[in-house]
Amino acid sequence: MKGRRKRNLQTFLFLLFVGVVLFTWAMDQVEDFIRGFMDGIGVVSLEGNEMNPQMARYIAKFLGIALVVFVFWLIKRNVSDPVKRLAESMESVRAGNLDAEMKVVDGLEFGRMEESFNSMVKGLREAKELQEQNAEKNRKLYAEIAHDLKTPMTMILGYARLLSEGAASQEKQKEYLNTIVEQTENANALLEQMLEYAKLGSTEYRLDLKEGDLAECLRQVAAESYYRFEEKGMELDVQIPDEAVTRQFDERQMKRVFFNLIGNVIGHNPEGTKVKITLKCDEGHVEAWVADDGPLIEKELKDRLFEPFQTGDASRNSRGGSGLGLSVARKIVQLHGGDLEYREELMQGYKGFVITMPLK
Repeated sequence: MKGRRKRNLQTFLFLLFVGVVLFTWAMDQVEDFIRGFMDGIGVVSLEGNEMNPQMARYIAKFLGIALVVFVFWLIKRNVSDPVKRLAESMESVRAGNLDAEMKVVDGLEFGRMEESFNSMVKGLREAKELQEQNAEKNRKLYAEIAHDLKTPMTMILGYARLLSEGAASQEKQKEYLNTIVEQTENANALLEQMLEYAKLGSTEYRLDLKEGDLAECLRQVAAESYYRFEEKGMELDVQIPDEAVTRQFDERQMKRVFFNLIGNVIGHNPEGTKVKITLKCDEGHVEAWVADDGPLIEKELKDRLFEPFQTGDASRNSRGGSGLGLSVARKIVQLHGGDLEYREELMQGYKGFVITMPLK
């Protein structure tokens, strides 16, 4: 297609040039031809009349002028007008108008240039829209960060002022100090989550991939989390095969994923909830489930579940969630070539999170 169009434009210009040169060179022959033609049809008598050669000369000149006008029209239509339209459109885009679009009407290279221009403007428009969306997300992210840091910092500042006044009893001073330590730990945990989230989004970040047993990794996390299920009064059912499930993965980061999902289940379900932690292999893929029979997630929150700070204000304030756990977990799984999703009908009466990754 590109080669054909290129040859078309070259052929057009070449034939145009050759036609003008030949016509100019053959003006005398044209004049003789016209005179002979006129003699043949008897327009003017040759006997003693000088009008016949003069008229033939006028007609030849007229044809030459007509040829020049025709050539000018061809060049204007096929070269000048497309270049002018392209220049005007480029100037419009330079001025910030990304809605500019050229109507593709030319069949030579200019048609391809117009198509490429429209494609370029479309790409710029999509890039601008994406930039605006990212800017809006960043504004919301900064607002959420300020919101989550304000609560512990306000409490720390308030209790520190009470301690500085020296009016509190020994018992109250100990209570205030414990609160300051607790809120400082909450703020520090939030900052660590935000740092991890930013690091995972960097193009320079690389996983520490090593050959390992994914089943054993999940088994260890489940064992370390067992006391938390007991404290919450939850029933835990672990179904992990004894056989090794071998693949390359970053053990520290995958443990973070499993701990985040288990923490989400414990923090957002009532006492008495049944929880299933399952791992199985199927057709070259491995699936890990963290499921529960607790209440379903609200639809409004479900649609934005993996976005940063999407646990709901009440959850973050009362349960200490940062709202970054699921976002971090999904990023880690995606860096391993897999995906993390939420399913409501995972099994009979259970909802949960499913990690799917290729074994190789």
